[in-house]
Formats: sequence, C-alpha cells, structure tokens
Amino acid sequence: MIIKPRIESPELLIFRILSSRTDLSEKAYQHYLSLEKGFIGEKKFDDWSNTFLEEWTFINDLLLEHRNSFFQLDSIGVTQNELYLFDVKNYEGDYVIKDDVWQTTTGLEIKNPLHQLQRCETLLRRFLQEHGFTMKIKPFLIFIHPHFTLYNAPLDPCIVLPTQIETFFKKLQSVIVNNGHKQKKLAEILISAHHPSYPNSLLPSYEYNELAKGSVCIKCQSLIEVRTAEQSKFVCPHCHYKESNQAVILRSFRELKLLFPDKKITSTVINDWCNGIIGIRTIQRILAKNFELKGHGRSAYYTD
Repeated sequence: MIIKPRIESPELLIFRILSSRTDLSEKAYQHYLSLEKGFIGEKKFDDWSNTFLEEWTFINDLLLEHRNSFFQLDSIGVTQNELYLFDVKNYEGDYVIKDDVWQTTTGLEIKNPLHQLQRCETLLRRFLQEHGFTMKIKPFLIFIHPHFTLYNAPLDPCIVLPTQIETFFKKLQSVIVNNGHKQKKLAEILISAHHPSYPNSLLPSYEYNELAKGSVCIKCQSLIEVRTAEQSKFVCPHCHYKESNQAVILRSFRELKLLFPDKKITSTVINDWCNGIIGIRTIQRILAKNFELKGHGRSAYYTD
C-alpha cells in the first residue's frame, strides 16, 4: 500500500519544460538527465515493491529536514517494528571500488553512495527520536539497472545488486507487517514534514520572453511551433503523436503556473505561450470549462 505516491519533483518538471524551450548549459543539462534517470529507476523499484510487497506501507519521495540539514529518502517501508530505508540508484555500466573510492572503470570518481545512505539513516534516526519514535532502521542501497556491474563490491548486506533484487524482495515477503495506530501516526508525521523542494535548487535562471513558444510533445519532448493541417488535433512532426486542443491548453496552463507562479494566466497568455497556434475563442472556452475566472474585463484571469 503506497500512502505517498511517487511523482515528478517540481525541479524535474521545470527542467523538463526548460529543456524543450531553451538551451541549457552543459552542467544544467547533465543534472536534468540525472534527475530523469533517477526517477525512472525509482519507478522500477515501485514495480518490484508493488509485485512482491502489496501488504507493506510505502512512503515515497520524502524530503525532510533536521536542524537545517535536508535529506532525501527515495522510499520508506513501514513494518511492525522497523523502518526499511531504500536508496535507489539507476547507475548503468561498469563501476569499481578502490580504497573506498567509487568510480567508473574509466576513472570518473562519484560520490560514495554508502556514505550518502549512512547520512540519511543518521538524520532519519534523529528526526524520529525528536518526534518520539525509536524504531529500528534497516537501510538498503538498491542498484536497479540490469546493466550495472560493481567490481570489488564489499560483502555488505546493505548493498543489493541487480542480480539479487528478486531474491531480496522475496525475502522481504516474510517480514511481519502491521498497519496499526503507531505505524499510521508515524506515516502522518513523515508526510506532514515533507518539503516540496530543496531551498537551494540547481535550477537555472529563466525569463518568460527568453523561452521558445509553442506546444511541447509529451511523448518525444519536441517543440511544436506550427500547427498541422488537422485542426482538431496537434500532431507532432517528429513522432506523429496526436493530442487534443484541450490537452495542450491544460498542460500549457500547468506549465505556466509551475514556471511563473505569480503570473496571471489569461487566454491571451496561453495563446502567446502556444505561439498563436490555438485560437483565442477555443482557449477561452476550454479555460472557462476547467478553471475559475477571477476579475472582470481586461484584468480577468483564470485560476485553479
């Protein structure tokens, strides 16, 4: 049972929009790719847990803070007397450990994921103690990608390699699960303490006028700047995916609210954001159907 489902973070969603509408720096683009790959890996973990651990209580994507230290938890499994802390890595390729240093076989050094896991475990334990809980924490580092290899891997029960995943989940099926009052109260505290995003995000600066206008294809992320001949649908010229006017307008509204939360969304703004490829009357009709109109005349705008 998942009581906090996994969704894309605001940071990932903003990066996804910006990647189609502006030229990101190499550093920003690599960070964006890392976010996308991490999310894909976490969804694969969810598939495994949904298959083998249907009775467990899972809380996903928690960003907590303890005494000004933020720490992110990919997934927590709540059982009768223990918390299972899962840190999911979607690394791909060949890695090696040399003198406690993790690196690719080509020599590129990475942060030691075991150190990251230990930090999260320590901060989570302190967080729980502060809220009156003394449950035992069992941390695990899950390497989810099937094409990941780790040379010189230590015999550490915290590490779960791709070839061990199925056996690992089958063993967890024997763990006693109790969704009682204590577990529910703990879940409520964890969820209520969740922060939507890091206070110091790595997002690049951006301005409305600097972003390319049009409709972004949700399948291939290409920017559609000119409408096709099919008036009732948007057809991506790259992957040929079709989308209705309403879907495009609703997504455009959500994009603008996410990128520019203080901006007042009008039919004219949506028309400009889509590069003028949807008529004002069509936009007005769809916005009026799905959102609340505030104000009157030229100062009127839509809100959800």
